[in-house]
Amino acid sequence: MENEYKIIFSPSKIDLKKIEDWLIQERERYDDGFYCNWNIIENSFERNELISLELNDIPIGFVVWRQSDIFIEIDIMEIYHDYRRKGLGKIFFKMISESYKDKGVLAIKLFCEPRESQHFWKKMGFIQFPIRVYAESDLTFYKPLIEICETTETPNELDKIELWDVEPYQSQEKSPRWCWDISIENGILVKPIIQPCNVNWNIRWTKNGKIEKEDKVKYFSADNSIEFSPFMYIKRLDE
Repeated sequence: MENEYKIIFSPSKIDLKKIEDWLIQERERYDDGFYCNWNIIENSFERNELISLELNDIPIGFVVWRQSDIFIEIDIMEIYHDYRRKGLGKIFFKMISESYKDKGVLAIKLFCEPRESQHFWKKMGFIQFPIRVYAESDLTFYKPLIEICETTETPNELDKIELWDVEPYQSQEKSPRWCWDISIENGILVKPIIQPCNVNWNIRWTKNGKIEKEDKVKYFSADNSIEFSPFMYIKRLDE
């Protein structure tokens, strides 16, 4: 089935017009769709940040995205109403994610709108963001595109990274929120860590059973090489 469809990373103006036509139809027939965001869609097309899914050279879906450091952010993803419930959303997302992974993108971030779309994104393997800042939406999700070091509730006491969801002065009264057992070869983590965080949260590195470093995320490395807001990305640890 996948071979019947193709993704277009640089849709033409004719493709854009076809998308606009069926978005208008959706609004008129079903009071549904993203035509209310047409300005965003059109501006994304001008920035070459619009991807279309085509069947027989006809656009039947699209994604609006933005590049940001180590990740891309999906602003809008839609399958034309007449083609929904056929598994095309899953096919489209798989094609997009594999393509961006090949280009070196490490993760995808998105905001679930409408709220009901949470079910789809969770099925795609997306994880809900922790509350990092005041008033951040609970509809923010992410998915790593690379193999990462997974968290553990029973960390190795010798070599580990711990992260609190509070600042250092508050961490003495709380247990870490996330823990990772780590394995390092020549200063490089065998599996990197990707985690949404607040740059003011407390992070601790324990090496051979002793605390090697502890500070706010933004001060943990001298060159801020682990800070890629809103993510913490650790691929190497230097003493």
